[in-house]
Amino acid sequence: MPVEGPTGRPCRGNSLLMTALRFAGYEPDCRPATAPTPEINSAVGVGGVSAGGRYMHRLPADVESMRALLEGYSGIPTQDVDRHVYQMRDRLWDVYPYACVGRFRFASLEFASDAYYQMALFKLLQAQTESDNGEGNETRLLDVGCCVGQVLRKLAFDGVDSSRLYGTDIEPRFIDIGYDLFRDRRKFRGRFVVGDLLKPDPTSTSTSIASSSSDALEVLNGTMTLIHATSFFHLFTWADQVRAAVRMVRLLRADRDDVMIFGRQVGTLSPRDNGKAGSDKVYLHNGASWQKLWDEVGERTGTRWRAVMEPTEKIEMGSGAVESSLRKMSFCVLRG
Repeated sequence: MPVEGPTGRPCRGNSLLMTALRFAGYEPDCRPATAPTPEINSAVGVGGVSAGGRYMHRLPADVESMRALLEGYSGIPTQDVDRHVYQMRDRLWDVYPYACVGRFRFASLEFASDAYYQMALFKLLQAQTESDNGEGNETRLLDVGCCVGQVLRKLAFDGVDSSRLYGTDIEPRFIDIGYDLFRDRRKFRGRFVVGDLLKPDPTSTSTSIASSSSDALEVLNGTMTLIHATSFFHLFTWADQVRAAVRMVRLLRADRDDVMIFGRQVGTLSPRDNGKAGSDKVYLHNGASWQKLWDEVGERTGTRWRAVMEPTEKIEMGSGAVESSLRKMSFCVLRG
């Protein structure tokens, strides 16, 4: 499927990525002068990194599931998979030297082990069965900040009809490279929309939200049952998280009680602003503050939400050090 962008204006890809880069602790001019080739990669010791630890020269251990996906879904021969992943990573790095690119986070499918992913998969497969029986179930999933669309391809490989799958990102080149990564330009029937989730929805009737004349995501309003948002909310301030969450509510179907927003993010045992001073400060949550945020979203949208966020593991900082309060979190938000 073609990548759709906002009509009449260029896609605004840099501002949110800049926020992510600053949160990760580096500026955009830190990439190596020459991106290492697979041959150079193989000559570097296991775990070798450059660009301040942001560019790994060897594939990490958790890419086995991606190897299986590229072999089974994309049809790439086993002996060619690693070289292919290196090449795609370096193309992504050329677009933007994002830490999750340099460290192959886009190639990790660890999200598939989450209970909430399994719930979403079950709902999508159940909808297909009902549709096949003539019952007409239009359950759809949107992946927010989809990058190369790895979540959508995993769902397709797990049996979901890709026509039920949607993705959105502010960087169209990531989406386009995703087609080359998975070699499915002709078979993947999902839809990608290039858009900015922080851009106000012009159809909103809320007086607290400024209107705008152009929003590429407007075409998806009221059509989604499931929204996946991993490594997204923790990039923003509290105010911007509320704006993004309000926009997600507009994308969900108002006529269904089983809608769900889920994913992973960085959290903390002690909720707080984190990062640089001023507008660059991002907000990290625990379970209580996460519910408080969704209470505010409910007040702004005339809805009610039950939010759950649970720690999965501590976050290692640097060479094995652990910042005592930071955690990887999984979350789920349900209509209340």
